[in-house]
Amino acid sequence: MSKRSVARQLLAGLLALVLLGGLAGCAAEKEEPAAQETKVKAAIIFSIVNPARAGGWDRADWAGIEALRNEYGWEVTVAEGVPYAQTAATAAGYAEQGYDLVIFPDAGQTAAFLEVAPKYPKTWFVMMSMCEKLPNSPRVAAWSPDLYAYGEMVGLVAGKATESGIIGLVGGVPVPALITLFSGTIEAAKFVRPDVEVLTYFVGDWVDVAKHRELAALQIQEGADVIFPETGPGTLGCYEAAQAGGAKIVGFAWDMYEDAPEVMLTSVIINKPRMYRDLAEQFMSGDLEKKIVHCGAEYFGLADFRGSLPEETVKEIQDLVTKLQNGELPIPVVIHEEIGGS
Repeated sequence: MSKRSVARQLLAGLLALVLLGGLAGCAAEKEEPAAQETKVKAAIIFSIVNPARAGGWDRADWAGIEALRNEYGWEVTVAEGVPYAQTAATAAGYAEQGYDLVIFPDAGQTAAFLEVAPKYPKTWFVMMSMCEKLPNSPRVAAWSPDLYAYGEMVGLVAGKATESGIIGLVGGVPVPALITLFSGTIEAAKFVRPDVEVLTYFVGDWVDVAKHRELAALQIQEGADVIFPETGPGTLGCYEAAQAGGAKIVGFAWDMYEDAPEVMLTSVIINKPRMYRDLAEQFMSGDLEKKIVHCGAEYFGLADFRGSLPEETVKEIQDLVTKLQNGELPIPVVIHEEIGGS
């Protein structure tokens, strides 16, 4: 073989090696896994334990949390049983850890919301309850249900359902949001039944089952045949009192039928999952801004009555609710501050 032939073979071999190396490099590039998107990290702080099985408000929030996790892939940390006095410190801890958002589901946490947000302007702080004022910080927002309108819907149901003409309202702690809600209930019940009597008692906490049972039983002894409990895990006591005393319950914020099917008239639902989806869509698109989103009666609705009332009464209630949602009921707005001292 000539020297020229040997040189040609060596050159061809080198070219083949270079080509194979390039192909291997391309293959390696193709096999390299794509970088994963960073998950949104959010924290939510509850004042009660086991929110998934607590009162209706907390269950509605829990459904919102599940939407964030399952539909949007968010990593959501849940703090339970945090007293109001420790809420600000807990929220600050999440901000220090680099969380993208800290969520407050309870209007009783308003003081913490206002206190902590200005200290961490790079973190989003979001109130998912009644909110009249935002903190002095650039990354704050609120989805604020119109709790007066919600109370009106409760009052329409209770006012049409009561046979005795006496309704009982049992609250946990008389925070401003609850005073507003109960005020709407009182005025709407009077709108559909002018001679109605509304008994309003506050337990002083959200969890004491025995105290809730005692106050609901007292209302039943005083003639109430429809009870609306707006509270937390202590709601169970109201169900027990209704079962023992022959009264009916209007469930709060979520469909509570499975908890007490024998006494549940219906539930007035707050579509909190819609609020959480709104938050997720705006945050992920970069459209979230400092604002209060006012959630009116279109965010509220009724669970199935499941035969608890005559069909004609159900139809009357549903027609009234539709008119309320359309702004067609001239129910006066009166805040009954006096009930907070009961």
